[in-house]
Amino acid sequence: MSWDDRFVKSFVPGLDEVVPGFPRGGLVLVSGLPGTGKTSLGMSFIYYSALEAGEPGIYVSTYENRGRFLENARSFGMDFEKLEREGLFQFISLPVLKEVGVAESFNIVVEHVEALGAKKLVIDSFTALKEGFESPREARILLQSVLHRILENLKCTTLLIKERSSISEDIGFEDYVADAVIRLEATLLENRRIRILSLEKLRGGEVRHPKLCFTLFRGFRALPPTKPMEPKESMSFSPPPDPPGGYTTGIPELDREIGGYPRGSTVLLEIDPRLTLRDYHSILLPAAASFIHKGRLVIGVPSGGVTVEALMKAGKLYGVSEEKFFKHNVYFVETTAPMEDLPNIIRIDLRDYERAFNDIINYAINLAKKFQEPPFVGIGVDRLIRLFGRDMAANFLNMAQDYVRHSESLMIWIAKPIESGIVERFAPIADMHIKITRRHGCIIFYGVKPGTPIYAIQLDPESKTPLPEIIPIV
Repeated sequence: MSWDDRFVKSFVPGLDEVVPGFPRGGLVLVSGLPGTGKTSLGMSFIYYSALEAGEPGIYVSTYENRGRFLENARSFGMDFEKLEREGLFQFISLPVLKEVGVAESFNIVVEHVEALGAKKLVIDSFTALKEGFESPREARILLQSVLHRILENLKCTTLLIKERSSISEDIGFEDYVADAVIRLEATLLENRRIRILSLEKLRGGEVRHPKLCFTLFRGFRALPPTKPMEPKESMSFSPPPDPPGGYTTGIPELDREIGGYPRGSTVLLEIDPRLTLRDYHSILLPAAASFIHKGRLVIGVPSGGVTVEALMKAGKLYGVSEEKFFKHNVYFVETTAPMEDLPNIIRIDLRDYERAFNDIINYAINLAKKFQEPPFVGIGVDRLIRLFGRDMAANFLNMAQDYVRHSESLMIWIAKPIESGIVERFAPIADMHIKITRRHGCIIFYGVKPGTPIYAIQLDPESKTPLPEIIPIV
């Protein structure tokens, strides 16, 4: 995204990917209930502007002293003391005074902005300062007159923090004066915390994504819409080691979070209908590719809308050559499926359902024995139901689950909401239940069984590895 002279980068991680920046020398109002991340956003605004662009900044607090501020910042990996030594940062603890005292405090801030040559300023919080005035009119006059000196004359972009007492709180005059208005919210998704940033106003700028997810994991970070990963010749994938008593998810960060997949387990992967094939493959395929690279077998019944050709193409992202794909993958499809007759496709004659059912089970078991390693079994539950009907499909999955437990294999059920009641029927017998969905453009997932926090998936199109970044939303 390009910037013109009207805007400056916020340098808040993730935010500049979706907004044209903040109005240069403008006023940015950030509001939210307590605990929604306003102070963390203010810290990031000052810290990364100084660290990455050498822009001096000042943080004004009506609540905290310098020691506590620095301690909180260190917990996010921000070394403001180093910036102080380099002349790029000042912290001002501003007592909340009455009438003339408040006006004088503002004048002190302006003097420090001029002396430091500050380009970024945070006032935390304006709500506390307003209490020092006898009327809102006095606060408005001072806000407009002082900010005129800071914004218009000194070209210092100011982030003004406003405490909200309730979600339905009325809009104040500061909302109208501000050039940009951001609201932060912490809400619940199936009893798990998710954080939402709403960009409600950006004077003179285009906003294509007015709502974003964000996290406070290791500091404030906006989570832009997840971008698709495009194959590149320079990409590389090395399967992580299997954790004790389990199999790797193929994603080291995810292994650290959930401990991998237990041996002999069945994982129900519930897919939101808003997701594309590439969206949920970012979680599914790394585990399958790890099995292949370790010389194991992958057995599959593709879900609806997925061809074996598409899976072969996707496997190349993870270093699975055609030779390896044909040697280590076997897929079962109906005789009428419009797919190319590849060497590793077994077509099922559905004229005799019971025989076809037994043929799949026996063929898969005998093939797995040749590899002398437990296989990865991936089953599109919707296709299985379409082939055999609900009751026979349930019998199939139960038999497959018995085999998986006995052989200490890994089985993943891909559940798309094509047939009603799929998840409700099969979730109780799965060992793990993971739901993958999308919120405000960002792909997220979380464990229903066992319960986990919400994680965001971020893919870097410029990365040399196809693996996603897994970010807890905390």
